[in-house]
Amino acid sequence: MEHCHHHVHFDQSIKENLESDNSIGYQKSGEDTVTVHLGFLQINHRYLLELQLPINASPAFLSGERIALAGDERALPNVNCKFIEISGKVGSHFDLKVEFFAHKEKLLREELNLVNVQNTSEKLKLVLSARVLGRGKGTPMLRNGIHCVGVEADEESEASDWQGFSSRGGDPEKDGED
Repeated sequence: MEHCHHHVHFDQSIKENLESDNSIGYQKSGEDTVTVHLGFLQINHRYLLELQLPINASPAFLSGERIALAGDERALPNVNCKFIEISGKVGSHFDLKVEFFAHKEKLLREELNLVNVQNTSEKLKLVLSARVLGRGKGTPMLRNGIHCVGVEADEESEASDWQGFSSRGGDPEKDGED
């Protein structure tokens, strides 16, 4: 009996489509707003986002030759989402690194603000959008440019040191002093 060796060959266009579908999405959603679609993330996980903000999805002022961006210091700081690095224009996009904390389940939207260093009236709002899976709901496949950098302790964890309420119903200060 002869053994046949079978090989599966994927069409190159299918392979390219699979790889491009796993990219972070950018969508212009207003005059000075870009929505960044991150896909699925997991609750209580901290991520490093390596964003490549396309110039064509951004306000017109970003297409200038010598544009420098910075985080808008006048905006309220966002404790769950912050800029780590703003590298500047590289070809047809801006390189940005953002730390993102998935602090609640379901649809999570966080905002970050950028300004043109030469003209602070020229602003760009980034809306980072993700679907966050709860505890025990699975592990998502992260899109290209998204890296998990840590997991925060779950407050509702069974490993908590809180003993709960006393079952005797007495004064908790006097329990054990009999």
